[in-house]
Formats: sequence, C-alpha cells, structure tokens
Amino acid sequence: MNLKTSIKHFGEVSLQKRRHRIGRQKEIRKFEDPRRVSIYSSVHLTPEQEKQIDDLFVTHYGQRIPYTWHRHYTAFTGKFDAQYFPELLYIPEFEIYMNTDLRYAHAFEDKNLLKLFAGGVGIRMPETIISCTNGILCDRDYRIIKWNDINNLLPDRICFAKPSTLSSSGQGCMLVDKEQEGILPSLQALGNNFVIQERLICSDSIQKIYPGSVNTFRVMTYFWDGKIHCAPVVMRIGRNGSFLDNAHAGGVFIAVNPDGTLHKTAFTEFKDEFKEHPDTHLVFEGHQIKNFEKVVESAKRMHAAMPQLGVINWDFTIDKDEVPVLIEANIMKGGIWIFQMAWGCGCFGENTIAILEWLKEKNKDLATHHST
Repeated sequence: MNLKTSIKHFGEVSLQKRRHRIGRQKEIRKFEDPRRVSIYSSVHLTPEQEKQIDDLFVTHYGQRIPYTWHRHYTAFTGKFDAQYFPELLYIPEFEIYMNTDLRYAHAFEDKNLLKLFAGGVGIRMPETIISCTNGILCDRDYRIIKWNDINNLLPDRICFAKPSTLSSSGQGCMLVDKEQEGILPSLQALGNNFVIQERLICSDSIQKIYPGSVNTFRVMTYFWDGKIHCAPVVMRIGRNGSFLDNAHAGGVFIAVNPDGTLHKTAFTEFKDEFKEHPDTHLVFEGHQIKNFEKVVESAKRMHAAMPQLGVINWDFTIDKDEVPVLIEANIMKGGIWIFQMAWGCGCFGENTIAILEWLKEKNKDLATHHST
C-alpha cells in the first residue's frame, strides 16, 4: 500500500470510527428521554428472557448489551423476542458498515437525483414541477429558471415542497399554493436544495384510512448472502388534520401483513395506541391495502439497481391509479425501531445470528486498522 493509499485508508477508518462513536452516544442519549424511560420501565424481563438475550449477543456479537431496547420494544406489543435488534447496533454499526461509501449515500438520498435512477428502473416518483439543486432552479424539463419565474410555473392545484437533501421526519415540508402570500420567501427558506412536486392522491384503500396526508409504507431492504431481503413492513398514517404521516411529526404507524392487511393496533412514537383511526374511525384490523405486494416488489427492484448500498429504508405509497410511487430513500439514519415496535419481533429474523457475527468481525477489523 503506497503512502497516498495509506493516508486515504487511515482517513476512512478514522471517519468510520468517529461515526460509530457518535452514533452510539446519540442512541444512548435518546433513551434518557423521560418519555422513553417511562415506556421501557413498564417492562420487567424475566431471568430466562435476560439469559436468552445474553446467550444470543455474547455468543454471536461478542459482548452483552443493555436490556433497554428489548424492554422498550416489548412494551409496545407485549411480545418478547430475544432477536430484537437494538438501535445501539443499527445505525452506529450495521448501517455504517453496510453503507460505507458516503458518496453513494448522499447521491441516492438526493430526491432530485433519485428520480433519475427511479425512472431508469421504471419506478414512478411524484412529478417534479420545480427543482433547486445547489442553488440552481430548474423547471420540469431541466431548463434553468429564475425565482421570479416560479409563480408562473406553479399549477393552480396545491403542490408539495420539501428539502431534497439532509431532511428527515417531515422537517421543512410544506404545501405550496400559488395564491398564497409570501410563498417565495417560504421557498427560499428551504435553502439551496429542494423540490416542488405534484401532490399525490392515494389509492382508495389508503384514503379510506385517512385522506389528509400521503400515507406511506416504510420498507427496509438489505443485501445478505447475495439476495435482497425485506424486513417486516409498516405503514405510517397522518392524523389530527396534519398533512404529514411521519411518526416524529405526530403520525401513527402500524404493521402490514404480506397480504396487505393491517394489524390490530397503531402506535405513536411514545406509545399512544389506536384500534381505529382517531379521525375517520376506520377499524385497522383486517383492513386491506390493495396491490400492497407491488410496493415490496418495487422496493426490491430499486435496491437491485443500487447495489453500492447494503441497506435502504424506502418510503412508498400507492396512488389513485393503484401504482406504487417512491417518495424517498433513507440511507443514513434510516432507523429500525418503528418495525420492531409495530411487529413485536426482530427485524432480521433468521439472518440475525449471521449479522451479529458479521458485526463482531467488522468491529475487530476496525479496531485493528485504527490501532495500526
């Protein structure tokens, strides 16, 4: 290894080590929130359950882990699973190791670029009306425009605007009405990277649940043993008149069976529980989402076209024409908690042991390379 390569390698290892450390600290701090403390403190594991956790993680990961995450996940459905995958190991380790090359991560997360990849795979995304990338405004045909052109290009119907990079949990999202006073300053506040898109109309089976937001499916796909696997899927649903469905923005989430039927109970991030939607009063249990299987197929097709990344959290919906629509790809800080809270089981199932053993070896390699 020459000097230039050695310096580059040392820098990459140092960055990984730093991301690992900061990620673990963040996940630990998150569970100091009194609301989360209240939730996991309501669960007391039996000695046998603690032994199952210890046996699994000590044997295959190489060390014990705190019981905090197992207690927290168990509190939602009441179901215990030793194979719950703690957030302590997901973003700080699994996601970082699976998505090592941040160049691809940043590129594929950019909504203004993702639509180009999606189009190549034949996956629909919301129609772009205006995009802004690095401060350059373009219309839907990639003709450069100026700020004072925006009003003339906006359609009469309400549109949806959001940051195209570095966004999460619905932050910065807003509805755009060309008749709205002060719309340009609001758009300028989004910064140099944003997109204005058509406002989607969801399929009938989705709208029946709650028509006020674009309700989305969170689908996690990951490469393992040369195959694309899909974690159990959840649906996120808006409420209380909000146009956002994100759990961090007050929405609810619920497990979706492979046949598209919903589970019995929807939850909020801090464990409010609903057997029916609080606004529409639709009973969740057994309600079927038509063409749900096409969403999973579409997520796997997208990931097959992006093998540079090992794990991706996708947001999909189904539109009024019953076509799956990709909303965005969450590659960094995608999260794993929502699946396990909704389903009451570990995300990785039969792959859990192999993944833990892989993490143990990756951590050894990182420690060795960092010390040399």
